[in-house]
Formats: sequence, C-alpha cells, structure tokens
Amino acid sequence: MSMNLAGHPTSRSASPIIALPTGAALGAEIRGVDVRAIDAPAFAAIHRHWLDHLVLLFRGQDLNDDELIAFSRRFGELDWAPVQETGRRFVEGHPELYVVSNVVENGVPIGSLGAGEAIWHTDMSYIEDPPKASVLYALEVPPSGGETGFVNMYSGYEALPAALKHRVEGLSVKHDGTYNSGGYLRQGVDAVDDPVASPGALHPLVITHPETKRRVALSRPPAQRLHHGMEPGRLRGSAR
Repeated sequence: MSMNLAGHPTSRSASPIIALPTGAALGAEIRGVDVRAIDAPAFAAIHRHWLDHLVLLFRGQDLNDDELIAFSRRFGELDWAPVQETGRRFVEGHPELYVVSNVVENGVPIGSLGAGEAIWHTDMSYIEDPPKASVLYALEVPPSGGETGFVNMYSGYEALPAALKHRVEGLSVKHDGTYNSGGYLRQGVDAVDDPVASPGALHPLVITHPETKRRVALSRPPAQRLHHGMEPGRLRGSAR
C-alpha cells in the first residue's frame, strides 16, 4: 500500500475490485480494496456488488473510528446507534457506533447483547425509517463458532406459494421495539405484551427494493405483529 506525503493511504482503485461469490444464497468476498482510500468509481463497483450479493466481506481492513464512520457514510446518512440496555453509549463522541461484545470488565459489560443468541432480525426496523444497511467491523472473534447468519429475503419471498403471496400483499407488520435482538428490554421502555400499546413502527410485509426493483419480504420474527385487522400471530406458522 502506498502513502501520500501526509501519511495517508493513497487510492487503490486502479487495482481491480474482485468479488468472489460464496456460492450460497447470498454473500461475496471483496478483494483488491482498502476501504479507507476508495474513489467514486471504486465505490460504485462496491455498491453494485452489494446490490447483487446482499452481504459483502472485506478482509484485512485496519480502521479507526473515524475511518469506519467515513466508509459507512458512503452508503448514506447514518443513524445514531441504539442505546444499550444499560442506557450507555459506548464510543465517546461517535454516537453512530454500537459495540457488540460479551466481554465484562470490572463487572461492567463493555458492549451490548452479551453472550446470548441474538434472534433473527432486521436492524432497527422498529423505527419509522429503518437503515438500509449495517456495517460490522470485527475487532475480536473466537477461533470457531459465534458466526453471524444472514438470510436472502428476496429468495424467501420468491419461494412463497402464489396463494400466500396474494394473501400477504397489502398487509403491514408492526415491528415491536420493546426488546432488542438479544432479548433485553430497551432503555426507557416498559415491558408490554399488547401489540397496540407496544412501541414500534408499521411497515409493509412485502416491499419493492428502491434500487433493484425486486420484491422482498420485510420480516422481523418474532418481534412483529400483523396489522390491518388480522389477529396477532395469525400468519406466524406460514411466515417463519
């Protein structure tokens, strides 16, 4: 990697950006890029691969907080991260960053969600305008296990029988914001089981992606409630 006189990495966009698909339902590994130093054409290629493969893996990156935020902002304006269940924000001066960790120091967790199993979810779908993407930067990972799973919701929708596609068309889902994906009660929220009273936002059960124009299911089981007059949980057996 070359450096300019200020000591910053120069753009590596002249090198080809290579996407190696996983061969599974989604995902590709991106090679030939330092995300700290990408120009507009390089980012356009990354963006295209993201739309095509849904989840991208960049190995060997070395980012500080500002560089992580700068790369993330290439995809659009950033939301503030959710407040951790103890009420803390973890990265001083960087409210966009959220620390996920099972490490406890002096009896205090350094991050959120702990050592439990996070449920399937769409990040922050309980707000009116959810983010379109999340950027995960791994600092410490176990030698085995602990993998984060992803699901292709295009394929999920496309695999539905025609009758079920027709049945869910036009329905909305309330994405319950009472608990986070680790099962912890959110800071400042009362635990309620009534889907009418619980915090959260209504979203269509099926949407059209604004860029790919493909139809996709927007689901966040089990933290969801069906709306438009249907009883809560009525489609649960079909939607899982």
